[in-house]
Formats: sequence, C-alpha cells, structure tokens
Amino acid sequence: MSAAGTKSHLQTKVFRVEQFRNPELPAERRAELMAAEDEPLDLSVQGVLDEAMAQTGLSDFGPMDFTERLEALLGEVGGNANLWRFAKANFRAACVKQAANRLKNKAYLDNPPEVESIVIDRPIIIVGLPRSGTTHLENLIASDRRLRHLPVYLGSEAVPGPGEEAGRDGPDPRWLRSNAHWERMKQNAIMAAMHEHSPDHACGENELQMPDFTTYQWEWMAEVPGWRDYLLGHDQTPHYAYGKRMLKAIANQFPSDRRWILKGNQHSEQLLALIANYPDAYVVQIHRDPLAILQSVLTMRGLSVLAHQKHPDIQAHVAYWVDRIERMLKAYLRDMDCVPQSQRLDILFGDVIADDVGTAQRVLEFSGLPSNEDSRADMRAYMDSHPRGKDGRVVYDLAGDFNLDIPALRDRFAFYVDRFPVKIEVKA
Repeated sequence: MSAAGTKSHLQTKVFRVEQFRNPELPAERRAELMAAEDEPLDLSVQGVLDEAMAQTGLSDFGPMDFTERLEALLGEVGGNANLWRFAKANFRAACVKQAANRLKNKAYLDNPPEVESIVIDRPIIIVGLPRSGTTHLENLIASDRRLRHLPVYLGSEAVPGPGEEAGRDGPDPRWLRSNAHWERMKQNAIMAAMHEHSPDHACGENELQMPDFTTYQWEWMAEVPGWRDYLLGHDQTPHYAYGKRMLKAIANQFPSDRRWILKGNQHSEQLLALIANYPDAYVVQIHRDPLAILQSVLTMRGLSVLAHQKHPDIQAHVAYWVDRIERMLKAYLRDMDCVPQSQRLDILFGDVIADDVGTAQRVLEFSGLPSNEDSRADMRAYMDSHPRGKDGRVVYDLAGDFNLDIPALRDRFAFYVDRFPVKIEVKA
C-alpha cells in the first residue's frame, strides 16, 4: 500500500493498494503465521456455545434452530485449507461474540415484556449495494434532530451484559468496547479511509440479525460461497423479525418519539422480507455505476483476502463478488414493485455527490418530514465535521488490479444501467 498527500481545502491522504497484482506475504510474516498453524482450534458448534455461556454466565439461547446455520458457517471456514489459522480463530471469535449476544438478547427479551408493544413507526430505510453511498446518506439524514439512528455500538451489542447498566457509571460499557474496536480498526489507515466505524456512527441494522446467524454480513468475514447458497435458499422473513425485535429492545432502552432512519445493503435482495416486517417503511434505494461498486468492494474485501489466505486467490475473490453484485441487482429489479410506489424512492449516487444535503432533504420530504432550516443546519454541521476525504481517499484500478475486461463487464451489467441512468464512473 502506498500513500501520498494532495491539497484541497484539507490535506488528504491518497491510498493505493498495490498487492493485488502480486499478492505475496513478506517472508517474515509468512514464517510467523506458519509457526502457529499447528496450534489446536476448536471450531465445533458446542465449543462456541460453551465459550459464549462461560463469558456471559447465561445458558438460554432461545430457539436452537440457529445452530444449523452456525454449523454451516464454522464447517465451511474450518474446512478451508487456504485460510491461516489466525483467520479461522478470528472468525470463531466473531461467532462466540454473536452467540454471547444471542444469550444476552434472550435474557433481555424475557424481561421486560413491554418490548413487544413498541412500535417502529414509518422508518426511513436506505437501501443500496455496498459502496454505493448508503452509509454517508444515512449518517447525513440521521443528523436531523427529528430522527434517530442505530449507532455502531448498539448494532454491535443491542443489550447490556449481565450486571451492566447503560450510563450508570459514566459511558455505556458497550460504547467503550466499540470505541476500543474502532481504535484498533483505524490503525489500518486504508480501512479508516474507506469506512468509518466509530461508536456513534450510524450502521446497518442487518447487524442485529447476526446473533440469529443469518444475513450476508457473514460473507464479509470469510470466503463462504456455501453459506451464500444456504442463505439465499431460505426465507429471511423470520430473521428480519428477529432483527426488528432487537431494534425494539434498543428503543425500549432509549425511549424517544423520533422516527428511525435505518439502512442495510442486504435489503437490495431481501425486499420481500424487509417490507413484510416494516410494511409502513419508506424505502430509498441508491443507484450507482455497478463497476464503481465493484472496484470498491473488491478492494475493501480484498484486503482480508490478502491478509487471511495462505495463497491469496484473487481471481476467485473477483469471480465471487462480480457474481454477488449481479445477483443483488437482479433481485432488486425482480422485487422492487413489492414496495408500494408511494413508499419507494429511487435516487442516483451522482445526485448524492453533487448535492448531498439537497438530496437528503428530498428524502425527508418524500418520507413526510418537511424540509426546514433546522434540518439543513443540522446537515451542514454534520458535513463540516465530516468533510470528504478527512481520513483519505483510495485510488482504484479495476482493470489493472483485478485483470477485468471493462467492456465485457459493461455488457454484463447492461440490464441494470439500461434501467437506471447512473453516471458511468469506470471507463475502459
């Protein structure tokens, strides 16, 4: 990775990932990883559950159907001979965390009972593929004082742990844990430039489904094509219902009459499950040049491929995500009319870039919240504190880095570009 400085209204670092063309680990790092390969690692479902119970002191997971999904994930990761042990250990730790979250969620939902009576009224839900501007638009709209959002720290842990109480002795322990994670995460400067994940930043509510061991979020954590097929072969409506219950649990902890602004990249291919659970939602889909999405996805997810695979298989990585983006776009086109026309707004990424505050105000008007000076002031304040490029920007080369034929990709995604007049960002 290389970085250089350019000047505009602020000093901006420019990053370029160069390792995709020759993905070789330094000899010292490879030797270090090889030395740990023979250390034992329990990737059994029972081992994960036992550790989660030991961490929390709880034992009731609720319905146990999730273990089938957990087994599918652990089995595919454990059986991948090209993954370093440390990558498998990290994945196992993520599974333990979500199993522990499931235990805490169940305990919270058992008491108090009023959670089920909470109404999530007319949420505004930003939909769009990863790297299409959904996070920026969500955070910008969330700055409006009339709305509330799901912050990263609550997406990570929806309810307190045993013996914890939000705000009793200073900052919420969940916030502190999330902030510590962000401090570690942003040590990788290119990740900080590509995706802010600070505790109060708005995040996708698909995170709330992770303790049910579903959602495509798991695809960002390991190479799991079998898991993708399993996921797409099952109705996600009940898992969206699980996530909604946890959103109600958060609303119960922090009562407010403000409406929710939410977002989820997975929603693009799960509109039926989304609208079944949020029938009065205002759904806002962002449309962007699919090749621009691809070059960003391939770079961001590719960083893990470079770090986690013994012999980084860049071509398999490329094939997976080109296919994945195509599937998601086709699913949106297939199901978009399940959302009532009065509740669906399609907008262009180019409009967000050209006038993000104006586009955000348009979304609010569409959702029944009149534009006003307070709202515009809130958004200008957000933009002032989050200038574009504050953590740097990444330079991409879709053809050079990933050996892709741009004209052929254009033909492959013509079905989408012909339907939505996106600005062409990637040229041959």
